Amino acid sequence: MSQVDSEQLPLPRILVVDDSRIVRATIKKHLSATYDVIEEADGEAGWQRLLADETIQLLISDLTMPVLDGLGLLARVRSAGDGRLYLLPVIIISGEEDDATKQKCVECGATDFVTKSTDRSEMLARVAANIQLAAMQRELALMRTEQTVVTRDTLTGVASSHLLMLQMEQSMAYALRHNSEVTLLLLEIDNYQSLKQKLGDRLAEQMLNLLAKLLSAKLRREDTLAHVEGPQFAIVAPGTSLTEVRVMADRLRQGVATARINFRDERLEVSASVAVANSWHDDTHSAPALFSKATTRLYGSTGDGRILMPDENVNRLPLLPLADALLMLHKGRKEEVRPHLPTLLAALKPLIHLVNEEYGQEWSLDFLPHAD
Repeated sequence: MSQVDSEQLPLPRILVVDDSRIVRATIKKHLSATYDVIEEADGEAGWQRLLADETIQLLISDLTMPVLDGLGLLARVRSAGDGRLYLLPVIIISGEEDDATKQKCVECGATDFVTKSTDRSEMLARVAANIQLAAMQRELALMRTEQTVVTRDTLTGVASSHLLMLQMEQSMAYALRHNSEVTLLLLEIDNYQSLKQKLGDRLAEQMLNLLAKLLSAKLRREDTLAHVEGPQFAIVAPGTSLTEVRVMADRLRQGVATARINFRDERLEVSASVAVANSWHDDTHSAPALFSKATTRLYGSTGDGRILMPDENVNRLPLLPLADALLMLHKGRKEEVRPHLPTLLAALKPLIHLVNEEYGQEWSLDFLPHAD
């Protein structure tokens, strides 16, 4: 083995900024086997380290710290005018914060949240998901800068990861406008590194090409299959309910399991796991967030041939735009509109306030529900 082959590639570097030595030590214990974890004890020191070290791929930051708090650090990272920092994934780690605090963090640029009691497997899953998503976003930004869009994956012939993100963005925008939902299936070949070691690079690539064709044949025309990287594929399925997608996921999993892949007169046992994220049931409204949900779900547990589904959100009604509600009433569909009255009326409050001011009316708003 040559000297180059024997050298190990450096681990991805993560910066942890927290004034608690115990918290820093806990995070390092969780992540040090997979990542190069470096530490700082306050926001200002963390900021200086970020400026000095361009190899940092992810920031984990506490909210309450001396010198410069977490929100201040977030604001500097996102407003620095540096593309590297703008796309840097930032995970906020804190106690049980209220929704207002989380919303403020999102506005300042946080990409994810964990609590200080988060266990090792979830911490690893969140970090892996955010690093992978950031890499895809950087590649997409680079392609847009160069005004070049690679729509097809050169290895498998299916959609590229760049086209995947564009398709997800379009599907999410359409779903928001039309009160629909988008589902993302993330499919990964189990134990791929062992298979690749056995087959060699060339035959492993041929296997991925064969599986891509097999998966494509099992999808609807409106679905988009993309090769993300290595053993991982993604399927964007617009307008698909959880019931439908569970059937789809099982069909794809069975298709991989029954594929005839032979090597030296031996039939290889190949399996795949599928993680599902749904814009409605995961309460997610952006393409990066949907991808992150699916990735976190995929790496949040171990095993072969898994199908990992979101919890079904049966209590939350979809948002019904006022214009759609009026059209439905015009068509006599009152019963379909009735469950949405509280949110529709709450949305009308600003309009009624304006009518009272403009025309001197005194329409009471007491009967209207409070907006969530």
